[in-house]
Amino acid sequence: MRTAIINTKLLTFQGNGLGIIEDGTVSFSHGKIDFVGKSNDFKGEGVEHIIDGKNHVTMPGLVNAHTHTSSTILRGGAQDVPEIEWMNKAIGPIAKHLKKEDGILGSKLGVIEGLRSGITTFGEYTSDVGRLIEEVYAPFDVRVTATETINEVTSNKENLGPKDVYELDRDKGRKSLKVTDRLYDKYDGNDLVKIMYEPQALDMVTEDTLKQIKEHAEKRSTKIHMHVAQGERERLQIKGRYGRDTTTIKVLKEFNLLNEKLLAAHCHGTTQEEKEIMVENNVDMVGCPSSIAMIDGIVPPVSEFLELGGNVGLGTDQAPGPGTHNMFREMRTASILTKTKYKDPTKLPAWDALKLGCIGGAKVLDWDGKIGSLEKGKSADIITVDLSKVNLTPSVDVPFHNFIPNLVYSSSGFEVDNVFIAGKHIMRDGKFININERKVVEEAQNRADALFKEAADDWEEAGSYLVNMTRKGLL
Repeated sequence: MRTAIINTKLLTFQGNGLGIIEDGTVSFSHGKIDFVGKSNDFKGEGVEHIIDGKNHVTMPGLVNAHTHTSSTILRGGAQDVPEIEWMNKAIGPIAKHLKKEDGILGSKLGVIEGLRSGITTFGEYTSDVGRLIEEVYAPFDVRVTATETINEVTSNKENLGPKDVYELDRDKGRKSLKVTDRLYDKYDGNDLVKIMYEPQALDMVTEDTLKQIKEHAEKRSTKIHMHVAQGERERLQIKGRYGRDTTTIKVLKEFNLLNEKLLAAHCHGTTQEEKEIMVENNVDMVGCPSSIAMIDGIVPPVSEFLELGGNVGLGTDQAPGPGTHNMFREMRTASILTKTKYKDPTKLPAWDALKLGCIGGAKVLDWDGKIGSLEKGKSADIITVDLSKVNLTPSVDVPFHNFIPNLVYSSSGFEVDNVFIAGKHIMRDGKFININERKVVEEAQNRADALFKEAADDWEEAGSYLVNMTRKGLL
């Protein structure tokens, strides 16, 4: 079926600007875009399905370049706590009660939320990621760059102090590396699935395993997606393992891992000099401003990497941190936090934030040859946003297009009413076509009720800051 979205405002991301076309049409068939331009220039032969895009902006699907959707079942489980407590005292006592099925259910919930707010590509980052591909992403027909967690930290860490170096198990890493190899071979050439390698963090794998990961990724011409310089825990571990005068970036440079094949997540523990070295060596970066601000109280260096000329994408990370999988919210948060950090309202303007959420994410996940912009021959990963909603009204085109700042600063994300992935209609007029959203929501609610009750005693015993706030009647 050839589909055309007509009489719409197009946001194409072509050219030096945003590629805005006021009265535009985009059409596609066999999963690929075959026309982008002015409605007056559109011939319309063979079109079987027409969508009137009046009062809408039509744009590429958003790219969530770094996320852990399987933990969405824990939404609301650990916010407003000291960073040092977040993992072990706040979310950990609940997370240890999770079952494998909870990860699938959480991922369904997170992906549905993302789709509803215009995300068409996810950078999924978790263990047993193959199961998520099979049970969530493939059935939902959603594009994903998937990474299997490679983490060699043993379970013997409960009594360790913050400066005590983790014990690592190389066999654990080898098994995960083999899983990644199998996943790559299975999905090589798949139109909707791309596989990358994922050492969880430099302090969580041995040097030998990291070198093996590098060799395997190079052999398969894919990237390494890794948490890099993400906070005090990592900083202390790296000093304990590699020496007091070293850092994550220094070690990665020594291991010849600072290159165009590294996608570095977070990076808020880097110096200005290290950021410059990373960009000079073509390292890509993905920032998760909402999550890192909530968990660490830090603004990740999205703007710094961008101003240095680096490729940057945005991600939502995990729901127990920022609370949502919503890229419109993430673009807004990135812009506002950057302005506040530098006391400069011109920093990370709306037009740059939009690029980060679309073409920027496509670039860092190596999908930019297929998605991220509306261009003839690219995949029809397309969304429409209803500009007649009260929070996006008014929408004017003279003397400028105010829908650009409105998308970033005023949108909730749920003004998205049509979603296409590779030309397939996933959501029509705000309703999913082949996804039972209500069933997933009900199942997630029922399981969360049971899960949090099961974890209640452990959570109380852990004694996080939230326990005291609950006793005060604030939670």
